Amino acid sequence: MRHVALRLLLPLWLLLSLAPAARAQTVATDSLRLALSHALADSSRVLLLLKLASTYRSSKPDSTLELAQQACELARQVSFVKGQGRAQGMIGSALRERGELPKAFANQIQAYQISRQCRDLQGQAYSLNGLGNIRFDLQQYRQALDYYRQSKEIYTRLHLMPWVAGTLTSMGSCYEKLNVLDSALILQSQAAAVLAQTPRPRLASAALALRNMGALQARLGNYPAAFSYYRQALQETGNTNDLRNRAMAQCRMAGLYHTLHQPDSSLLYARLALHTAAQVSYRTTILEASNLLTQLHRVRHNVDSAFYYQSLAVTMQDSLFGPEKFQQLQLLAFSEQQRQQQQREAQELKTTSYQRFALLVALGFILTVALLLGWANRQHRRANHLLNERNQQIEAQRNALNEALTELRAAQAQLVATEKWAFVGELSAGIAHELQNPLAFMKNFADVSVGLLDHDGSPRPQGLEGEIMAGLRKNLREISQHGQRASSIIADMLAHARTGTSQRESTDLNTLVTNNLQLAILGNSEDTHSHPVHLETDLAPDLPSVLAAPQELGRVLLNLFTNALYATRRRQQSSPPDYQPQVQVRTRRMDHEVEIRVRDNGTGMPATVAAQVFEPFFTTKPTGEGTGLGLSLAHDIITKGHGGTLTVETEDGKFTEFTVRLPA
Repeated sequence: MRHVALRLLLPLWLLLSLAPAARAQTVATDSLRLALSHALADSSRVLLLLKLASTYRSSKPDSTLELAQQACELARQVSFVKGQGRAQGMIGSALRERGELPKAFANQIQAYQISRQCRDLQGQAYSLNGLGNIRFDLQQYRQALDYYRQSKEIYTRLHLMPWVAGTLTSMGSCYEKLNVLDSALILQSQAAAVLAQTPRPRLASAALALRNMGALQARLGNYPAAFSYYRQALQETGNTNDLRNRAMAQCRMAGLYHTLHQPDSSLLYARLALHTAAQVSYRTTILEASNLLTQLHRVRHNVDSAFYYQSLAVTMQDSLFGPEKFQQLQLLAFSEQQRQQQQREAQELKTTSYQRFALLVALGFILTVALLLGWANRQHRRANHLLNERNQQIEAQRNALNEALTELRAAQAQLVATEKWAFVGELSAGIAHELQNPLAFMKNFADVSVGLLDHDGSPRPQGLEGEIMAGLRKNLREISQHGQRASSIIADMLAHARTGTSQRESTDLNTLVTNNLQLAILGNSEDTHSHPVHLETDLAPDLPSVLAAPQELGRVLLNLFTNALYATRRRQQSSPPDYQPQVQVRTRRMDHEVEIRVRDNGTGMPATVAAQVFEPFFTTKPTGEGTGLGLSLAHDIITKGHGGTLTVETEDGKFTEFTVRLPA
């Protein structure tokens, strides 16, 4: 009966809470529409369209997007550059709130560039704040902080205090996510102080600040204060018809009730949050509310409801953070980094030109003085002698300055290249880390779904229904297995991106080869017992010690031995009974090098495959048996870490031989 009562009260509560705000919004929008009907197709109409679009932003995002696009197109037609930049920024904000993060990022970057070209500070601040919001959605809180700080500085210069409050509360929320709660509390308090001086009606930043302060108080354990801030946020959204912030506040209240073990209240507010967020297609809150509803129904053993909300959460997760969108964001972020780098390079070149001009002016002045001194004192040998010495010193200084300038340019070019590649590596590692979360999410929910199917308490179905259930269980297990495989690929990617090398030391290669060969045999002991492999070792007794990192070099050898054993095992599966698997390991000393050869009579490789074996993610093994990073890492360790070479000779169906050469 309690659940029925909650369902009956929900529509009535929504109707009562939305009615006053809807009327208030109608007055404002009707006034703007009336003014718009009399406006000419010029810059004033562009600004009216943007104001009207802003009134719909938190309640009808589709209308906001449509009006902003109209404003952008009209601004292009009438060459109103400032209006075009602001319209582009509003398009980016609307797309971000709909979950289209790559498109939102691209529009905000374009808006920022346009606003910067026409020196529209307010447009620049708006786009920087929008870029910070996108970074926040992607959980890249430190990058978001950087954008928010830039936006706050501009809004402060323009004395737009409601927007200053919005950036302050967003910065505080970043620090709260980073678990720096003291800084978060200071910033949220500053935002509250600014908002207290803001007359009504206020911007959406007021509800945002109240909601963020509630979240911070909940983190600090002040639950009554947190509820108070959430309720104030809901009241603020009722005054402005801000459905987006209302949905987020309802979701936070549901989460807090869940923390306090009040499932009925948590269920009520989670449903309210999902319903409100769905009205404005705010996918982030839909995802959070769906996850919470999945947990609540799972505890109540409502299998159908839990599965429904879980499916909704999975859909929202893919639409927000799918691999394709991450790739698009990666390319956009890299392009933006290159653009910023080019701007810095241009500024540095300009500075260098100014320095050179100043240097030439100084040199010209000194030379002029020297000539005047020479003309005035040409009758005195001593003066001439001093003047010659002075000229020689000036020439030496000029040569030294030219050399220093040449070295500075070379260092700048090297730093620019280093920074670009460091950014690419950091971005790739960050994205690899971010991908761990959705993969774990997919695997865990697959395991939970299998558990729900296996322990729902009902008898096993028979016939076609039983086959369908068995197929469903099999599909879920395969989803979990492939998620685990993707996680292992990402772990190898992070290992591939790891910087630095181990300490080099004098190493006995024969001992290192023997130890790792034994490890490879032990690691494949089950297969070698069923398919005995003939091992032939020929280790040169006079092999000198080499300077190497034993752990990294051992990793290379272990990979080569394991691959050789695998190749012979694969060939034996399809060969006649008289086939004898064989692996040969040889070491020898050359003029200024030592050589290690690993040869097997396994499956071999075609020439087209052999040309790609050292490329990352390329593998000849079946799906699930390899990530394609082993030989790529081995090649980097030998060539970059030890200054040696790693080559391969092979013939399809006959043999493969890897040769490692290291400087002795």
